[in-house]
Amino acid sequence: MTSSASVREWEPPSADVAEVLKQAVLLMLDEAEELLAAIDAATFEVNRELLELAPTLMDPLRAASRSNVMVWATANLRKPGLPVPANLSPENLDFARDVVRHGFDETILSGFRMGQNLAMQAATDVAFRVTKDHAALHALLSTVSRSIFAYVEDTLEGITTTMRAERSQLRDAANAERAEAVALIVEGSPISERRASQLLQYDVGRTHTAAIVWADGAPADGGLEAVTNRLARAAGAARPLTLPIGPSTVWVWLSGGASAEVGSRIPSDADLGDVRIAVGRPGRGLDGFRNSHREAIAAQRLARRLALRHNVTTYDEVEVVALATADEDQARTFVARTLGPLAGAPAEIRETLRTYLRHECSLTRTADAVFAHRNTVAARLDRARALLPHELVGRTLEVSLALEVSRLTGPAQ
Repeated sequence: MTSSASVREWEPPSADVAEVLKQAVLLMLDEAEELLAAIDAATFEVNRELLELAPTLMDPLRAASRSNVMVWATANLRKPGLPVPANLSPENLDFARDVVRHGFDETILSGFRMGQNLAMQAATDVAFRVTKDHAALHALLSTVSRSIFAYVEDTLEGITTTMRAERSQLRDAANAERAEAVALIVEGSPISERRASQLLQYDVGRTHTAAIVWADGAPADGGLEAVTNRLARAAGAARPLTLPIGPSTVWVWLSGGASAEVGSRIPSDADLGDVRIAVGRPGRGLDGFRNSHREAIAAQRLARRLALRHNVTTYDEVEVVALATADEDQARTFVARTLGPLAGAPAEIRETLRTYLRHECSLTRTADAVFAHRNTVAARLDRARALLPHELVGRTLEVSLALEVSRLTGPAQ
């Protein structure tokens, strides 16, 4: 496709063909109302569903169609058969902006193709009426066809470019407004719930769960959006609040539905590609909005710093470790000193002891939790005790914390 910014070039028609073309255009203009009525009917029908949602677009669409016909006709009266530049008239530009502001995409431009086809039919009809010479008729139709199709292609490209720029401006403006409101809330500024809700177009008075969706490298095209949508579906949140932070991170707030359980609704081993999720705990109102986001930030920071192997990290899961690993080197030293050889033991040995301590040293509940026979659990616990550098009695808190840290950071090297 030739860019609308470039200038098409082709040889002008002969003087005889140019004269016949002017006669054909004048005849088309004499019957323009009939042609424009047909174009309106066709474009309204092809866009019927969209126009039912936004009937105020009918007048801008009608004005754009008239502008397209009149600009092409006028240009061919002045310079018959020569390329007609893209029509970026106020009517077309206003129509493009209106479409974007109504939330529609370029699909509505299909009506312009209908106008192109009807204009070509009208031109063919008048061509047979202005000349009976077969050679002149062939040259005339060839010239008109080339002119109309090139003109519509360039006009559509120009309108599409305008729509994309308008959409980008609106998105940037909306993101800037959202970013400002989010910053005020997160920083603890005295913004009211009502004003924050107005700026964000999101009810901050509800219970929310904050999440961060990110990729450590460049995400695949649409990867962040796909995972964000999956997160929203898992939470039953029809309209999450999202704020892009650079090309590889999105901040998300979810409310309603099952948003409070969203961390458990996407398993930690979910196939999310190169995209990862950090989830805070649910909270209500401005404080909940702020605190849940801070927890998601803390979970993300820990997931990055300790190179956690899971795609999904919840603050509930890592809260103790987040507090215990403020100094990573000291935390690793603590794990090695507390667990001794157990730090490098098979995962099922460490996990059985961790579960045993979490279940208040109940052998039966531990067996149920790890899906193993009591005798198997007892044997694993005996082996774990033998590997510990100190007696377990009196040191259950230290060992439990070391096992929690080790579970997320991986076995000792």
